[in-house]
Amino acid sequence: MAQHCMYGRVRFVQVVRKLASPMVSLVALVLLVTALLGASSSSLGSSLMSAGGTSVVHPPQAAHGTPITASEALTQSPTEEPAATFLGMDEELLLARLRHAEVRSVHFSHGGSSLVLRIEFVDGSRAAFKPQQIHPQSVPRKEAAAYQLARKLGITAVPPTVMRALSRDELLRKLDAESQWLRPRLLREAIFDAQGVTVGSMMYWVPSLSDLRLDSDASIRAWTTELSQSGELTEERSQILGQLSTLLAFDVIQNNSDRFSGGNILGSRDGRTMFFIDNAFGFQTDRQGHLRAIGYLSRCQKFSRHLWTTLQVLTDDQLVFTDPLTGPLLSADEISALRSRRDRVVRYLGQLIQSHGPEAVLAFR
Repeated sequence: MAQHCMYGRVRFVQVVRKLASPMVSLVALVLLVTALLGASSSSLGSSLMSAGGTSVVHPPQAAHGTPITASEALTQSPTEEPAATFLGMDEELLLARLRHAEVRSVHFSHGGSSLVLRIEFVDGSRAAFKPQQIHPQSVPRKEAAAYQLARKLGITAVPPTVMRALSRDELLRKLDAESQWLRPRLLREAIFDAQGVTVGSMMYWVPSLSDLRLDSDASIRAWTTELSQSGELTEERSQILGQLSTLLAFDVIQNNSDRFSGGNILGSRDGRTMFFIDNAFGFQTDRQGHLRAIGYLSRCQKFSRHLWTTLQVLTDDQLVFTDPLTGPLLSADEISALRSRRDRVVRYLGQLIQSHGPEAVLAFR
């Protein structure tokens, strides 16, 4: 009986070993695949969580490996920020095109006393080029500075703008037939260096712009009432007036007193989208801001919550603007005055919020 039991145990072990060999291989394969998938799935964890899945959330870690607080996590920059866009187009690609695209033709842009040329590139896209010129109200580097200021404020209404050098020979050679009669004006008003080169601002050309007619006396009276704390704001008017209130604050910060000189408040033909164009007159060294710009801002008591939030965290270091071609776009005095005007706008909005409450003052997103 004992021999039969011993024999049965030996046979059982042999059978188990035969079965275990393929099973162990299978288990090892499953563990290997699981490990590989685990490495890639960890990068998808946040996406899965946002889709409604459940998972263990670990506290964020600082660079030295210790947990950081929730407030610290909010202030840290994301490892990869979403790409900025303008009218649905990648902004970095637009900036590269403005800097390097080959010019096909040059056309005089009518209207205004400043010298503005419409540039058409070989790919069919267009830009507005303001060369260095004799007109004191048009300083090209300030157009580029206004674009960078707008982005720091979270404002996307200023078209992408860079500095670019073009030669006199190229401008004259590619001047289209319709603009040939204006050659003397180009030679008279543009400033070229000893090598025959002018450096100017190159701004993306927004097609089909229309005068929004918000600078007439009747319009000013209307939106002054609507943007006051006692005024009614309809849903139909809310979108464009929210953009106008941001423009009024932006013009004080950059010290642009030329906005309400006639035809400078432009937007899409449907009247729903405003573009902050023609910013070459700002950034004077008035620390409090031009009285005209301050006067228009004082008519407004409703603002964007996003603008207010951005102003709260904007640092002095972020108000220094440079271009790869020219280097600094503003002088030390212009930067100092810019910071002072930023502080004045922050105080104005803060006083309104203290008097009327954040919900009443921060009426727009």
